[in-house]
Amino acid sequence: MEARAELRSLLEEWVERARTLAGEGAELELYAQEHRGLTVKVYGGEVESLRYAHSRGLGVRVLKGGRLGYAYCTGFDWEECRRAVEEAAAIALFSAPDEHNRLPWPGGAYPEDLGIYHPEVEGTSSDEKVEIALRLEEFTISRDSRIKRVETAVYADAVSEVAVANSLGVSGSYRSTECQCYVFPIAEEGEESQTGFSFDVAVKPSDLDLERVAGEAADRATCLLGSRSMPSRRTTVVLDNMVAAEFMGMLAAALSAEAVLKARSFLAGRQGDRVASSLVTVVDDGLLPGAPSTAPFDDEGVPTRRKELISEGVLVGYLHNMYTASRSGTESTGNATRSSFRERPGVGATNLFLLTGKGTREELVRGVEDGVLILQVVGAHAGANPVSGEISLGALGLRIRNGELEQPLREITLAGKATDFLRHTVAVGEDLRFLPFEGSLGAPTVVVEGVMVSGRG
Repeated sequence: MEARAELRSLLEEWVERARTLAGEGAELELYAQEHRGLTVKVYGGEVESLRYAHSRGLGVRVLKGGRLGYAYCTGFDWEECRRAVEEAAAIALFSAPDEHNRLPWPGGAYPEDLGIYHPEVEGTSSDEKVEIALRLEEFTISRDSRIKRVETAVYADAVSEVAVANSLGVSGSYRSTECQCYVFPIAEEGEESQTGFSFDVAVKPSDLDLERVAGEAADRATCLLGSRSMPSRRTTVVLDNMVAAEFMGMLAAALSAEAVLKARSFLAGRQGDRVASSLVTVVDDGLLPGAPSTAPFDDEGVPTRRKELISEGVLVGYLHNMYTASRSGTESTGNATRSSFRERPGVGATNLFLLTGKGTREELVRGVEDGVLILQVVGAHAGANPVSGEISLGALGLRIRNGELEQPLREITLAGKATDFLRHTVAVGEDLRFLPFEGSLGAPTVVVEGVMVSGRG
């Protein structure tokens, strides 16, 4: 709490000192970010690499008459801040005016306790963190005799501090911690090998479930041994929750108002239309307690909140920052994001997820007479296009017959349009899981009918 208050107070002071540097009538914003992280990779019972990263800096926006200037400095020092403000002000003079360049006004008090910080991350020694990665590798190899080795086992954590203040009165700060572990085991049988994967994410190291991660990763590798392709056909697919969460990345990109305004979204111009099955409700919730991308405010200082973007199949809205909201004649949804203090804010998801339904993965599989359980997809970034909505993804999984999992499958491809996947969703499970990528993307198991699965044989 004390460190957060110090950084916020520092920015408030610097905003006041920098007003004259920015120029008469100018608006000013300071965005501070500090990030400290550790990553441990182990292989064969030994540490392969241990990397510590530390970055901090300040981003400055100066806005005058719709003209925007941006600069940054890599430290928390007034002289560096002063130079960055002067540089941003000079850039603004030569920028094209745009009436939609705006800074936010204060939006009320920010929530205090969101469960996103725990001192255990900083209180755990590097040796203990190395031991976590070693134990994960050991648990994975001991799970099944067919797990011959582990490609890599990783423990990683980060402590982040963010503060923002502007000349209109916005001021806030927060601290967060995140730790994660993941493992890639290799199962072998005869001449064949298959790779599995699993992970866990938590606010503190002691909440990571290493045995569950090891067991799931090993099972995902061994269950694919003996796989082959299948004849091409339209069939029902059951998307495992990790696979469904990867598909949410495509949806998050398409729901960005920045992409919509640039006509780079297959959902552009569809607000108010039915775009999915009534079972599909997509939520973005920046206040979800303890979730990977939870924060009291976005990277412009706008309070985050929960909002439905697709409600029972109907597209009701997009993700906005201040600029896109102004261009669209609406309000910011609290979705301004920056990859670092070096970047101006864009638009991105916080915790974006598919609202849960009923049933475990096993129960949903039992309800499928003939189909495929998809456990892995290959090339989700390239094969799922948020601009056109086209999907063409290599996949691995298991054949379903009469509600039972049977033949492992490889060398198959899922093909179609995202809108067809959304409209033909016939069941949504209850096993919501988040992937800590591109914000935080979550989904339960999903059942989709009439998907084209291409194969050989």
